[in-house]
Amino acid sequence: MKRFILLFAILLPALCGAQGVEGLVDILWNKTDYREITAERKEAMTAMQRYVDIFTDTQFVEYYRCSEGCEKEAALEGWGILQFYNMALEKLLREIPATEVGEDEIIVWQLYNMGYVVKTSEQCFGVDIHHKHAQRIAPLIDFLCITHNHSDHQWKPLTKEMARLGKAVYSNFLNNGHKLAGGEKIKIGNIEIENWLGDHNAATPKFVTNYQISCLSADGKPFTFLFTGDSYNHEQMNPTRAVDVFVPHLAVGLKMDKAVEKLNPKVVLMSHILELAHHINKWRWSYAYGINECEKLKREGVYMPVWGEKITFKR
Repeated sequence: MKRFILLFAILLPALCGAQGVEGLVDILWNKTDYREITAERKEAMTAMQRYVDIFTDTQFVEYYRCSEGCEKEAALEGWGILQFYNMALEKLLREIPATEVGEDEIIVWQLYNMGYVVKTSEQCFGVDIHHKHAQRIAPLIDFLCITHNHSDHQWKPLTKEMARLGKAVYSNFLNNGHKLAGGEKIKIGNIEIENWLGDHNAATPKFVTNYQISCLSADGKPFTFLFTGDSYNHEQMNPTRAVDVFVPHLAVGLKMDKAVEKLNPKVVLMSHILELAHHINKWRWSYAYGINECEKLKREGVYMPVWGEKITFKR
């Protein structure tokens, strides 16, 4: 296995382009950003996509089954896309505690899939965090919200670590004292949460908790996120406040144009790109697909961040 990984690492630049993963990540994180798909950023995404397309869902499942520190895990982490996957986590672990947030700022990191960490001047929380080593984030966040009971929107070692630390995990399925039935209003410091249940699809009604999370300034002015997880029915999205940032699944069957028209958010962060547990040709939506979905809306403020990307919003 080690010899195979070493040989493959030598061949990868030829297969995926001259830039290695570190060079591509430098372009995506430092030389470009989510607000504009420049030629340089698009080329980096195209090159990174090649790493994605040669890593199978079977290999990803094998990686997850391998216990931490085992020889096979180290070998699999030599694959290019897993380098990016783990570099994103390390970036969050460095930046979240080191980043000072001004009163007029809200800072967001995307980790993987639909997993986000949000930090204000006083608090920090996560939504739908999934990563093989996500439990390392537990000391950095005050609470966690999970939209629904699918493995790619949660990570059990993280929820266990949050419980050990005495921190709240909100969901509609965990019997932990913070289980939501839909309709609850929660106040945590300067953060207000409202929630309701939505349909994942016609066969799984009221399966997904939608979170309206408002980060209040010192004078009570809200900056409001709407995290809808895998909800597909825009008619069920009825926030009680103006939405600053809407975070939807871009390929769950949601009528995105209708949802965006109804919600009229300032920013849309299109999410659920490159789900490695899905087959390369089924439900593993590519960067090119995501870019196209953004462009189809013909609207300012529609973006597709990449893993590890840091986003600063002003109130």
